[in-house]
Amino acid sequence: MKNKILGKINRLDELPVYSPPGHSGTTNRRLVLAEEAEDFEMVHGSIAPGGEAEEHCHPDSYQAIYVLSGLAQVRLNGTDDYCCQAGDTINIPKGVKHFVKSVGETNLEMIIVYSPPISRQGA
Repeated sequence: MKNKILGKINRLDELPVYSPPGHSGTTNRRLVLAEEAEDFEMVHGSIAPGGEAEEHCHPDSYQAIYVLSGLAQVRLNGTDDYCCQAGDTINIPKGVKHFVKSVGETNLEMIIVYSPPISRQGA
């Protein structure tokens, strides 16, 4: 029988850091692990000014981004670029190509949710 997690508290600065492939100036930390939530995972993402996530897609996962602070240049499926700021949400269905760049003077800070988790898909 698999151990059931009864709850826990994480401190952001104590979580492991990773940088996804094709991302520059990016520091990510998994806030909710795929093993814990099963149907989704939640990540805190930080992109330094000038850093970016190259155009890519997640063929099997829906991605939702909530901008906490900073400014983002966002392109979805090759459309015009949009400027997103604190309080904006970016919804990216499965298979939609997207590009995100930090264009402000401070880090772009985001909460990102993937469903199903991309960490199970080798990302």
